[in-house]
Amino acid sequence: MNKSKFLVLMGILLIFGFTSCNKNGEIVTIKTNQPETVQAHYAKITGTIKSLDKNLDELQAYGYCLGKNPNPDMDEMVISTASEPNHFPDLSLPRPFEWTIPGLEPNTEYHFRAFAIVWNERPVFGEDICFTTPAE
Repeated sequence: MNKSKFLVLMGILLIFGFTSCNKNGEIVTIKTNQPETVQAHYAKITGTIKSLDKNLDELQAYGYCLGKNPNPDMDEMVISTASEPNHFPDLSLPRPFEWTIPGLEPNTEYHFRAFAIVWNERPVFGEDICFTTPAE
């Protein structure tokens, strides 16, 4: 009897495990795109929220982390855009987003990566991308 209860419980856990997250084990999938524009003092970067295993209104925030070292983290977060469903009339996915970064130093290497946070979850990061601003 205990063995059958164990097998049923394991079956439920397996079903939940396969349906609650994407193939990478994340609630949200995000992509950091190559920068669109890089100038001496600014750059335009983009990201895309590719998938979300919860309702889009569960998306707490998304944005970018920018730094001079690889894999900048939340301590180096430069901008975060709160997801307010009433603010965005189109809640479809994929959801691209962009940011023009002002105040960059010329001839400097920067790293950035997009992130997304779903309520009560840890941040999920896209790939680290680097670019170098040209000299003036």
